[in-house]
Amino acid sequence: MRRDRGAARARAGAWILAGAAIGLAAAAAFADKKGNPDAVPGIEAEALMKDVRTLASPKFGGRLAGSPGYDEAARWAAKRFEKLGLRPGGDAGSYLQVFPLEYNAIESCRLSITPAGGAPRALAIPDDFTCRGFTGSGTVSAPVVFAGFGLSLPDRGWDDYAGLDVAGKIVLVFKDAPPFDPPRAAEGVKGWGDATLPRPKALAAQARGAAGLLMVSLPKDGRVGPPIASVLHGPGEQPAGFPQQHVSGAVAAQLLAGSGATLESLAKELAEAKAPRSRPLGSKAAMTVAAKYRPDQPAANVVAVLPGGDPELRGRVVVLGAHLDHVGTQEEVLWPGANDNASGSAALLAVAEAFAKSHRPPRQTLVFVLFAAEEQGLNGSRWFVERMPFQPDQVVAMLNLDSVGHGEGLQLGGGKSAPQLWELARTLDAAGERITIADTWAGGGADATPFHEKGIPTLYFASTKSYTHLHQASDRPETLNPALLEKIARLAFRTARSVSDGAYDRETVTP
Repeated sequence: MRRDRGAARARAGAWILAGAAIGLAAAAAFADKKGNPDAVPGIEAEALMKDVRTLASPKFGGRLAGSPGYDEAARWAAKRFEKLGLRPGGDAGSYLQVFPLEYNAIESCRLSITPAGGAPRALAIPDDFTCRGFTGSGTVSAPVVFAGFGLSLPDRGWDDYAGLDVAGKIVLVFKDAPPFDPPRAAEGVKGWGDATLPRPKALAAQARGAAGLLMVSLPKDGRVGPPIASVLHGPGEQPAGFPQQHVSGAVAAQLLAGSGATLESLAKELAEAKAPRSRPLGSKAAMTVAAKYRPDQPAANVVAVLPGGDPELRGRVVVLGAHLDHVGTQEEVLWPGANDNASGSAALLAVAEAFAKSHRPPRQTLVFVLFAAEEQGLNGSRWFVERMPFQPDQVVAMLNLDSVGHGEGLQLGGGKSAPQLWELARTLDAAGERITIADTWAGGGADATPFHEKGIPTLYFASTKSYTHLHQASDRPETLNPALLEKIARLAFRTARSVSDGAYDRETVTP
């Protein structure tokens, strides 16, 4: 083990030193005109929003990982790093770190419904419904039945399909997990496990002969969440011929009309009885989906390195990350992902530029990563963490920027796991804009999670009240708060600067 660690450290040293001249030359070329070593050049709202608008534009097609639009966005970001003089940290001397992932291009997605005793009605994306990101293809017209949470888990004392005939029918289920524990515990499984994710629900319905699956959000506080575009799907084989769509509360109410039930009454019955309440509905639906599924589509992280300027400290690494991907398009409707996460990507690029233009290079090495496939389940960050050219204990900290442009203030996550790192950022903020709130959480969160799982201290930057337009087509640049985005990017720079200068040492982290 010691020999392996020594070899890894040697490779990391060579990886860093090979680009030291590039990094130092870039810093000198972009020296602050006033000679101020602590200046924050280039982090301005106008420039940040220009990048957000570019990333959220139709040119990049919603940045679905593995898509032509995402690939173009990755090349665009790589060119930005190259222009700054940062060295490539990807494969074979490039900025791109390529990995395989599941990919599903939705080419057509349509739905119409016929309420009991009513007339057919064609529905529209995105207000009435969306396709799930890993929907199968097919055309089906059939009666609709309600199957609770869509779970068949006899080992946990629950089966929404018990006694329910779904053969050849379309099943309507709540998209969410039950808000209560299973009646019985299952060996080796905590709670409901992965069974509540869309793909396992689709496979459970398909296994019982259903022809398609409609999902609706569970009512919460008197409100049913809108249909969203999402590629978080869960484990299992791809049900290639099985359409899956997410409908609005209003559409679900029409499907339930005439059944004597509402979404609210069904949710209440399930919660109170803690037993299935499945039933036929008397309504019909017609689903049409055309999608092209590929199990091993290439996708790429974008990685750039700014070597540390201190010969004794450049072997230590600070990682700054943000996910570049979003959820693509459906039926020519674009999901721009302006806040999630064009905002974080733009902030990361601005921080990289500020370091490149600074009169003083960082003492420790900075690694900037734009991750692919966060939306699919942290695929890009997990790939990166498992293949870092340095040992995890060489990484002093990981700072993650995700959804930092919409809202009012800033929440710094991970403070309960890395309190000294959290306090450092809060102290820097207290001396400046004072935008942070006191609430935090333990662990990583999103792309910080794989780093946290390796024992690396993490800090997660996310704006407060940030998710008004989460995974909706309305997540557009005009919904952002440019002044807040600028303040958060500046704080990220100052925090990274302080960490790289040695103001934080992970060895002092409280367990």
